[in-house]
Amino acid sequence: MIVAILIATLVLTASLAWEAQQAARSHRATAENVLRDYSRVAAWEFARVGKQRLLAAMNDDLGEVQAAVRGGRIEAALGADKPCGNGCAAPHTVLTAFTGSLSDSRFTFAGAPVDDAVRTLLAKVVDDARRKPEAFTCPTLRLIRVNGVPSVIVWRPAYAGSRDPTGLVGFIADPPFVARIFEHIVAHTSLLPPSLVPAGAKINSALSVRVSTASGEPVYASAVDWSTYEGNQQLAPDYDRLNLAVALRPEAAGGLVIGGLPRERLPLVIGLLALTVGLVVVALVQLRREAELSRMRSDFVSGVSHELRTPLAQIRMFSETLLLGRVRSPAEGQRSLEIIARETQRLIQLVENVLLFSRGERSQPTVAREAAQLAPILRDVVESFVPLASARRVRLATAIDETVSANVDAAALRQILLNLLDNAVKYGPAGQQVTVGLCVSDDGARIYVDDEGPGVAPAEADRIWEPFNRLARTATATGGTGIGLAIVHQLTALHGGRAWVEPAPSGGARFIIEIPGAWTSAAVSAAVA
Repeated sequence: MIVAILIATLVLTASLAWEAQQAARSHRATAENVLRDYSRVAAWEFARVGKQRLLAAMNDDLGEVQAAVRGGRIEAALGADKPCGNGCAAPHTVLTAFTGSLSDSRFTFAGAPVDDAVRTLLAKVVDDARRKPEAFTCPTLRLIRVNGVPSVIVWRPAYAGSRDPTGLVGFIADPPFVARIFEHIVAHTSLLPPSLVPAGAKINSALSVRVSTASGEPVYASAVDWSTYEGNQQLAPDYDRLNLAVALRPEAAGGLVIGGLPRERLPLVIGLLALTVGLVVVALVQLRREAELSRMRSDFVSGVSHELRTPLAQIRMFSETLLLGRVRSPAEGQRSLEIIARETQRLIQLVENVLLFSRGERSQPTVAREAAQLAPILRDVVESFVPLASARRVRLATAIDETVSANVDAAALRQILLNLLDNAVKYGPAGQQVTVGLCVSDDGARIYVDDEGPGVAPAEADRIWEPFNRLARTATATGGTGIGLAIVHQLTALHGGRAWVEPAPSGGARFIIEIPGAWTSAAVSAAVA
């Protein structure tokens, strides 16, 4: 049920994350569309003003050329530093002035030499005007390259007292004629509504503009940087279909939207979703661990109950036999008392293990180490364990160095050895020999217990020291609490030592504990001498 709730929570979180991302994306898309609309408005205004200024500049210079023609001195229209019209102070140069007749296609030029490409263009203009005079009514501008050099050609119809044009008048100027008109517009005419321009901000500081020919050749650009928030307008054929593009500068785009341009939320959404997935995974792992721990505790309680029931049943049965006087001989009474003593010892050992493990679960236990000879402690434990070993016909042998001493907690050491002996008897065959040994190594006092059981597989050598990991190696293995070897490992570590298992010379398993800082009586005597 809890797993289903966690999975449902994950699905709900993923759905909410998706909806949040979609909402953020929609919000951002709306804001970006608003910015593009602002750019389109600015581009439309740029085109509107640009056409007016171009037309005014074209008519100003064409008027001068026409006046010079009427005065009989067409070269008077030539010159440098001409204003660009409508108050534009940026100069341009009229390089060539010309007139043409529609009736005979004759042209008169004054100023710089005219390239054949220009003559061909003008001839075509005259031919078209002659065929369709009703379409030849407005000033016209063309930007062409002559010998790789850009030039501006402007012309318009000329009349001689009739409604139909009789010729044309025009001029050729350098590129600033067009570029400086648009430059003047950007510098002095706001392309955005006043409500969108921050107080005190420089005019059009939020915009970048570009002007190019229909073929994409650049004519004018106010800035290098550009953005995707752009609007475009193309002028009429009379203005050579110039392309006018306006874009909001990236650094200024956010200021035109209330609250700023929404930030991208995808990384945050992905991060939160990943965090949620991680927490759900952790919760599932924790649930699995809790279930495993619950199973282990259940097995532990079951094992302890079984371990307690057997000796208690024995004690009860033989004590009742003695109380009711059902023994048939003094020898049988003595045997009953020995069984009661043995089972009582088993109970004490079991309860001691449970108490040690419980204290270790609640807090870090401690040991009180004192200098002591180890041989008497080991012999006392072996002798006290004889009744328990006899129940399975196990023989106990010793190989103890009587001279070894170390700083140990005697009670903890007894519990360690009792648990190792109990483990050897449980998992070894009936009738085996269990050997307890003590010697000195380079790292300290080494105590070992050899059995004649099946041994421990290398893959299980580390797992056997963990709580509740009872490995039933043979069919003769009996039940247990699963904490005996864990207590051995814990008490050995509290002494600053280590515990491990390796194959025994007898073919079974050798369980070894090593306690540092040991010495022998012979070494002490040599030091005193």
